[in-house]
This record gives sequence, structure tokens and C-alpha cells, in this order.
Amino acid sequence: MKIVNKILQNYRLSTLLLLGLTSTTSGVAIAESNKDRHDCLIEPMVVVQVGSEVQGVVDELLVDRGDTVKKGQVIARLKSTVEKANLLEAQTRSKMKSEIKAREADLQLAAKAHSRMKTLHADNIVPALRIDEAEAQLRVATAALTQAEENYELLQLELARAVERLDQRTIVSPIDGVVVEQQTFPGEFIYENPVMTIAQLHPLRVEVFLPGRLFGQYAKGDVAQVYAEYDDRALSAVTDVVDRLLDTRSGTYGVRLLLANSDHAITSGQKCQLEYSPAVASSEQ
Repeated sequence: MKIVNKILQNYRLSTLLLLGLTSTTSGVAIAESNKDRHDCLIEPMVVVQVGSEVQGVVDELLVDRGDTVKKGQVIARLKSTVEKANLLEAQTRSKMKSEIKAREADLQLAAKAHSRMKTLHADNIVPALRIDEAEAQLRVATAALTQAEENYELLQLELARAVERLDQRTIVSPIDGVVVEQQTFPGEFIYENPVMTIAQLHPLRVEVFLPGRLFGQYAKGDVAQVYAEYDDRALSAVTDVVDRLLDTRSGTYGVRLLLANSDHAITSGQKCQLEYSPAVASSEQ
């Protein structure tokens, strides 16, 4: 009986040692695996506070927080009663050609008078003084027509300026993105304050600081796996920018990666962990 008990004790001891060894080996493997992962942050590619070129009172907002917008899409308008009236006046004036037609008629008359005087002077009917007067009238009529044409061009420029002033009262989105904050409302006066904030969510930006021991191992175009805080998937990100200098205080250097997010399924603002493929590091060495 004592022999049996001793055998059982030895068996239990061996089993515990084996389990302990297995657990230790597994822990080392996990530690080695996590050693190649680096803390990172998923952020919007661009965050823009959209404002107005001119000051004025907000007339209407065409989008709200959470709405998706396209580059060039109208998102807000300022009150523009005066600018619309100025544009209407400029459009009317830009069509006025009566002055040009009057000066063209004067020029034709002066040209005929000059031609007639030349003929009469050749027949010794009129003195040379009348020829000089006719030539002067012809030059005056020519200059008047040129001035009328220049005034017409100025009217076209005034029209373009009136159109531009009215366009300044319309605020458009500078990027494709999502409205994340609405900072003004209809009826408010804006001067330097932004109207709303828009974030570009495709692609997303992944920022990570790598230890100095990895400096020079990765380059633009290298692919890394990103493990987001609230996403179970392994996301592929492409290296976009690699800093050329180490930070002397922390001994790290920054890397920016791009993460495709065309369907906006990945939430921006998450913490994450990033891991480069071992094949990438070995190929760079």
C-alpha cells in the first residue's frame, strides 16, 4: 500500500511539474509575441474647422452633426440680400452696349466727313484747314469708341466681382468627411468663429511611436497589422510617413500609417496596438 501511495505521489508531482513547465513556456511565447506590438492611436486623417471668408449673419445650415458631406458641397449660407441686389444691377449693366453703338455711329460719320473733305480739298474747293479739322474729329471719334469698349469691359469685371461677393456668402465643405460639431446656428453673427467642424474618416490615420532599436527597419509602403481597442479584426494599415530623426528624450521615432475606411466601419479615436510582419523587418535588414 505504501508503494502504491508513493507511486501516486510521484505521478502527481510529475504532472504538476509538466503543467508548470507548459504554463511557463506559454507565458514566454505570449510575452515574446506582445513584445513586437506597439501602442498606437487611430485618428481622423484631417479635422477641419470650416469658417467663412466674410463676416455676416448665418441664414441657413444645410447639414447637421453626423451628416456625411462631400468636397464642394454647400453646408451653410449667410444672409445675402444686398449682394443679390448688387449682382442683379451688375448683370443689367453688363448688357448695356448703347454707348458702344453711339460711338460707332459717330466714328462712321467722322470717317465719311474726312473722306469727303479729302475729295473736296483735292479739287481745291476747301482749304487745308478743313482737312485738319476732319482728321481731328476722326481721331476724337476713334478714341471715344475705344473708351466705350473699355467701359464695357469694366462692366464685365464688375459683374464677375458681384458674382464672387455673392459666392463668398456660400460656405462649402473643403473635404469629404463627416460633420462632428456644429458651432453656429441660424441668426448668429460670425466673424472669425468657425461654422462647424468636419473630420475626414477615409482613410484614417494611425500614429505610433516605435523604439529606437527599430529605427531604419520600416519604410513607406510597408504593411502592418492594427488591433483596435473595440474591433476584433486584424486591420491592415500601410506606412505613409516615417520620421527621419529620433526623439532624444524618449528614444523613439514617429510613424504614420493609413487605414482604409471607405464604409466608415472603423471608429476613429480608438487606442490600438500595431505589429509589423516579421517578414518586413527581415527583408529590410
